[in-house]
This record gives sequence, C-alpha cells and structure tokens, in this order.
Amino acid sequence: MFFFQELLAIFTSTLLPVFLIAGAGYVLARFVSLDVRTLGRFLYYLATPSLVFRSLYRMQSDLAALGHLAVIAIGVMTVGLTLGWLAGRDQDRRRRAGIMLGSAISNNGNMGIPISLFAFGEAGQALATVYFAIASLLSNTVGVLVASSGSLSPANALAATVRAPVLYAATLGLIFNQTGFPVPQPVFSALDLLAGAAVPGMLVLLGIQLRSTQFAGSQRLAWRSVAVRLAVSPLVAAAIALLLGLGGVERDVAILQAAMPTAVMTTVLATEFSAAPHLVSAIVLFSTLGSMVSLSIVLALLR
Repeated sequence: MFFFQELLAIFTSTLLPVFLIAGAGYVLARFVSLDVRTLGRFLYYLATPSLVFRSLYRMQSDLAALGHLAVIAIGVMTVGLTLGWLAGRDQDRRRRAGIMLGSAISNNGNMGIPISLFAFGEAGQALATVYFAIASLLSNTVGVLVASSGSLSPANALAATVRAPVLYAATLGLIFNQTGFPVPQPVFSALDLLAGAAVPGMLVLLGIQLRSTQFAGSQRLAWRSVAVRLAVSPLVAAAIALLLGLGGVERDVAILQAAMPTAVMTTVLATEFSAAPHLVSAIVLFSTLGSMVSLSIVLALLR
C-alpha cells in the first residue's frame, strides 16, 4: 500500500506537470488550427539548440560524464535495435524496420529533459541534455539507416546529421565549458531566453503530435516494441551503469532517459521511408500512455 502511495506522489509531483502541459497542447490542437511545422522548426533550430548550449556551457561535470552517457546511450540503442529485429523477424522488412525504430529511439527531448528537471533539478536537466544530444546524433544516423531499410546510403545519412543544429550547439557548449572562455552577456541572455522556451514548447508540441497520431486497426505488434522500450531499456541502462561504476544523479538520469517512451520523431522517419507508419504511430501512442505508470515505477526505484 505504501509503495502505491509513493508511486502516486511521484507521479503527481514529477510526471503530472509534464502530461498536463502536453495535454494542453493536445486540447489546443482540438479547437485551434496550429502550424505544427513552424513550432517544430522553432524548437529544432532555435530553442532546443539554445537549451543544449546553455546546459553544457554551465555543466559542472567533466568529459568523463559525457563518455559514460555516450556508452549507455549507444548500448541501449544497440540492444533496442537487436531486440526489435528479433521481435519483428516474422514480419516483412518495412514492419520489422518500424518495430526496430519504436524499440530503439526514445523521447529524450520532449519528455526526457523536463522530467529529469522535475526529478533531479538543474543538475539532472544538464545531464539529460547531454544524453539528448548523443541520442539525437544516433537517431539522425542509425535511425535513418534503419527506417530506409538500406535504400539510403551511409553518406546521405551522415550528411543529414551534419545539418542538425543541436550537434553544433553541443560542440560549442562543450568548447566554452572546457576552455572557460565566457560568452558575452548579451549573447548569453538571448540564448537563456530561447532556452527557457524549449521545455514547455517541447511538451506542447508532443501533445499536438499525439493528437494527430493515427493508426489503423488492431496493432498488436506495437506491444512488442513497447515492452522493449519501457521495460528492457532501463534495465540495460542500469546494467551498463553498474559495469561503469556510476552512481548518484548521473546514473539516475541515464536510467531515466533510457526508460522514456518512443520518440514522436520515429513517426516522421517511418512516414518518410514507408517503414510501417501506422504501426510506429501506435507504438508512440501506447508507449507514451504506458510511461505514466512505468516512469513512476522507475523513479520510485531510483529514490
């Protein structure tokens, strides 16, 4: 009984604010015609890179933390892709690619950053943005290759990665952080304002995107990916963290980020490359709803 009360308290204090803001975006999209692409581009090109830069610029941890999070992110994605391939081995190539995407790519931006902020404060947010930057690199390379099922060359995938602004923001943030060179105050103030819009903007966009998520018929295969994403991935992250000897907020953020539901971005990849978009949309929806319970359990176990 006490455990369920603790779960409810964690959900109310940490997860409920996130889902309320996303829910506001969902309801708003029901009554108002919104230009989702414009909001997405504002977040992609301005707000999110500013958040990543600010967090890395002010990060107190060293490059060892970056290496640890990179190992965990790569390990979680590798296991997710492998289990996704096994879970979809009885399907055609397109549906198998969709299951792999849903199993391997997590929502470390829209949900991972704000939940880490509510759960672990600014230190958690900073580490979460590092994980997000790494995961963004992986999803824009490996994710594209998986979605295209061999129709896109590795060179083209890498070219798409080079154009991602968050990678430049992460690089500059690390450079300024490690060299100690100060950012001019007017520039930092502007970046700080943009960064402040990133978290609520991400959550509103998540709600709008979930509103437009469509799936046809019974998508029972979705639960294969949902199980990998919500149950197996955090266990993999915990095992790697144990092997690396990690502890404290660094370990907790890594496990929490690995436990995030499937990213909405997977529907974009699936639609672009015809990798069973209806199935992937169902995976996104079911994993997001299921994460209300699974993330509460993960946070309870971490405390």
